[in-house]
Amino acid sequence: MIRNTLLLTLLFISTLFFTACETDVDINAEWKEITIVYGLLNQSEQDHYFRINKAFLGGNALEVAKIADSSSYNGGLMVVLQGSQNGEIVQTITFDTITIAEKDSGMFYNPYMLVYKGTGTLNQEHLYTLKVTNPASGKEIFASTRLIEEFTISKPPEGGKATFLRDFTTELTWRNAINAKRYEPVLRFHYFEVATGATDTIPKYIDWALPSQFADDISGEGSQEIEISNNGFYDFIQNNVKPATFAGRRLCGTIDFIVTAGGEEYDTYLRVNGPSYSLVQDRPEYTNVENGFGLMSSRYTVSKNRRLHPFAEDEILLLGLGFIPNPNL
Repeated sequence: MIRNTLLLTLLFISTLFFTACETDVDINAEWKEITIVYGLLNQSEQDHYFRINKAFLGGNALEVAKIADSSSYNGGLMVVLQGSQNGEIVQTITFDTITIAEKDSGMFYNPYMLVYKGTGTLNQEHLYTLKVTNPASGKEIFASTRLIEEFTISKPPEGGKATFLRDFTTELTWRNAINAKRYEPVLRFHYFEVATGATDTIPKYIDWALPSQFADDISGEGSQEIEISNNGFYDFIQNNVKPATFAGRRLCGTIDFIVTAGGEEYDTYLRVNGPSYSLVQDRPEYTNVENGFGLMSSRYTVSKNRRLHPFAEDEILLLGLGFIPNPNL
C-alpha cells in the first residue's frame, strides 16, 4: 500500500514521463511521515530548484492529490544545500519557497505550485548534499550528488554551415563527461514568423529529440556519436511546423546541436521507473534520498549553433510551409 502511494507521488511530482498506478489506499494504515524530494543540480545555472512534497494516506489518492494541503508542506521546511571538499563543508546555500504559476494541469494541484529555490554558484569539484529539516517533527532528510563536469561537442566542428544534404547523414559527436551516464541529444530548428504589414519577427523553434546514448561508466573516458538522418530532419520539420494559417511569411533561422548529460542516479531512476517489457511488473523502488524517497542528481547541457547552408534553406522552402528566403542567413 505504502509503495503504491509513494510511486504515485514520485511519478507526478517529478514531471517526468511515467504512467499512474493504483488509486486506492488503505485509510486504516498507521500514519507515517513520508517526504519526497526531486531535483537536478546544474553548475551552469545560478538558480536551483527542488520539489519537496509529502506522501499522503486516506481516501482516493487521485482526488486527494488535487488538494494542495494534502501533499505540500506549505513552506514549513528548512532546506539547505551544502558543498563539501575533502570532507569539509565549504559552501552553504539556503533555500526558500516560491510559487510557480501556469503549471500544466494533471493529477496534482495547479496552476500554482510551491517549490524551493536557492541561488549560488556551484563548483564541479564539490560534493553537494541537500539537507531538509521539518521543525514540526524533527525529521531530517539527506541526499547527495556529484556534479557533471564540463564537456564539449566535437562534431559538427567549429565554423561552417549546416548543409543537411538529402540522402546523407550529419554526425553529432561529443566527449563523455565525468560523472555523466546518460546523454539526451536534441536538434533545435529556429525559425521566425512575420505577419503581413508587420516588421517585428516572432521567434519560434521546434526540438527533435534524438535517441539517448549511454556511457559505460562515469569516468569521462571515451565519446559518443550518432548519425542524424538528413531526410529525417526535413520530415521532422514537415510534420511539426503547422501549415501557415496566417497572412504572413516564415523565415528559416539557425540550428542548435544540443546534448544534455544526466548523472548516474538520474539514469538509474529512469531505468527503474521506465516502461517495463517484462512479465514481472513488481519492481523495486529506487531512491538516493536518505530517510525519504525521490531523486537528487545532476545535469549539464552543451550546445553548438550553426547557420543553415543555402542548400538546406532551399529544401525547407520546398516543404510548402510558407517559408521564404532569409537574407540574413
